[in-house]
Amino acid sequence: MKKMMLIGESGVGKTTLIRVLSGEGFSTRKTQAVEFCGGFIDTPGEFLENRRFYPALITSSADCQVVAMVQDATRISSLFPPQFSTIFSRKVVGVVTKVDVEDANVARAERFLKNAGAKEIIQSSSKTGIGLEQLKELLR
Repeated sequence: MKKMMLIGESGVGKTTLIRVLSGEGFSTRKTQAVEFCGGFIDTPGEFLENRRFYPALITSSADCQVVAMVQDATRISSLFPPQFSTIFSRKVVGVVTKVDVEDANVARAERFLKNAGAKEIIQSSSKTGIGLEQLKELLR
């Protein structure tokens, strides 16, 4: 199974997505540092929010085969800079979370991820299970 690193702003659902995909029963809490959770690498939102942490993201990506840029469909902005994906020498995918939420704007979230360089985008919901099988297949 491939290892995936998830990158995104605080609160977009990275840790929840890891919990659901891995089937682990750990409790969701604020990620304070890069955490290795089985086949996943969970990164703090601050690592995207502060450019000085980009080298830590690049270094951490050396331990994975897939980098997932995670964008919440309910957010009206994104901190992913244009062509952000090009700093990684791994496969990079975009993951839109919270697609089932009433005020979700999936098209806007996908636009943010495409601008950041995502060629493949997967829509997901940790509550309803949308896209989870597609993500699991990506990791096989």
